[in-house]
Amino acid sequence: MTDTPKILPETLQDRLLQGLSAVNALLEQENTLLSSGQWQDVEKLLPRKRTLMEQMRKLLPAEAKPLTPEQRSAKAAPEMEAATKQFHALVRANEELLQNAIAAQGTLIQLVLEDAAQEQRIGYGASGGYAVGQHNSALALRSDV
Repeated sequence: MTDTPKILPETLQDRLLQGLSAVNALLEQENTLLSSGQWQDVEKLLPRKRTLMEQMRKLLPAEAKPLTPEQRSAKAAPEMEAATKQFHALVRANEELLQNAIAAQGTLIQLVLEDAAQEQRIGYGASGGYAVGQHNSALALRSDV
């Protein structure tokens, strides 16, 4: 019969704090990239983000059980409370920045589509100059745009 060592609350709290600090640092980096319009670089952070979140998930109990009176009366370390508040603030900022990035990309796509449609409407006329077409043709995106 082997005894599995139990994680002491301090050790668990230390591990959670360490994991939360790593997630917060990654979110700060992601928010900086989103703020500066470097959307492609955000994608490079996703594998690390998934790994960190999986590590955090493994630290937390699989099923939520009611807290004992001792657990309810125990206070989280001030560092844990600060890291948790920072995490929530970073997540809110991240959501807003992601929504802004999605809206900006939507606008960019719309501009590209309008430009492609404009190019299709303008062509050469019988006199050799530009002429605006009077027909509605299908829209095709160029591969070099």
